[in-house]
Amino acid sequence: MKVLIYTHEYPPFQGGISTSSEKIATIFASENSTHVCCPKYDLKDDYESKGNLQIHRIDFIGGRNFKKIPFMQFFKGYVFLKEKIKDIKPDLIFYLGEEAEIVGGLLNNKEINQIVRIAGSGIKSILESRKPSNLIKKYLMLRLYRNSKKIIAVSKNTQKLINNNSFFEDKSKIRLIYNGFDEDFANKTKDISLRKELGYNENDFILLTVSRVLPRKGQDYVIKAISELGIKKIKYICVGGGKYLEKFKSMSRELNIESNILFTGPKNKNEVYRYYDICDIFILCNRTWNSKIEGLPNVGIEAMARKKPIIGSRNSGTEELIVENNTGFKVNGEEVDDIKRKILLAYENKAELKNLGLNAYNMLEKEFSYKNMAKRYMEILNEN
Repeated sequence: MKVLIYTHEYPPFQGGISTSSEKIATIFASENSTHVCCPKYDLKDDYESKGNLQIHRIDFIGGRNFKKIPFMQFFKGYVFLKEKIKDIKPDLIFYLGEEAEIVGGLLNNKEINQIVRIAGSGIKSILESRKPSNLIKKYLMLRLYRNSKKIIAVSKNTQKLINNNSFFEDKSKIRLIYNGFDEDFANKTKDISLRKELGYNENDFILLTVSRVLPRKGQDYVIKAISELGIKKIKYICVGGGKYLEKFKSMSRELNIESNILFTGPKNKNEVYRYYDICDIFILCNRTWNSKIEGLPNVGIEAMARKKPIIGSRNSGTEELIVENNTGFKVNGEEVDDIKRKILLAYENKAELKNLGLNAYNMLEKEFSYKNMAKRYMEILNEN
């Protein structure tokens, strides 16, 4: 079988969809000829070949900033995808991300089997939006859903959003497939030397968020909560980049807690595991922002793979990783006071966090294994 994956996020870009795109491509390529159409970013080569996996790079106008020219990216993507379908003649097209869904709607293919993977943010930001600027996007996304054989939800929260939404006409298409954790990442030798390198001592209590820096991920509310707690031993590391990075740095300066907060910028997989290893607990207080929600965050799964408990938001995919007081603590990501309470609870029960981290890892092996993810995706592939 020939599979064509179309996405507007793929490594070297860092983010949840990018990580998932690479995982799914690897799964499909284990048994099938798999082609990925994705952005070129600033890379030199337009084409890469790795066994069954072939990557075709789209040279979007704007380079890494191509998303700032939205309708141009859709048109360019449509032309590129149409040409590749003609060349490759795939048996199935797989879409990841709302931008990819819009291109799929433009294509309006009814002959080739199609699958769409939905994280959920597009439901709130586009399908339920009343902005006139979103009408065309909505029309195209719905057209793709109608033309697709299967719709994959990444979390129960996403599945619930789909089932409760009248825009999705045929609910029998919906399948739930969780992201699986990377066993190689989980099996890296534990390394806590970074704690000393960064100037932290054994008594410091380290919170960690690995994510793009923006309000939807909640770093700003965590910073405010730490400021209100006023406990010098509580430190917060933010790994990731984004357009709100400087704004959140300024916030920490204005709140007089600059020494408590460390912004590292983006880190790759070969570096980031060391940050998980030195934290006491992972925190992701995601909230609805700009009408976008969180699906099931890969970074939460990564934290659990490194045996770390999680403070994470209710009413999002994140809460599906948390058994209260067993693998972590659920929080209202919209309320600084609740975030403050949960940070203090974790701080006061630091000695118990190691056991919670082990529980989190055991849960991960049982419910979020890469083998289960691969099995489910191959089953979906063979259904078509």
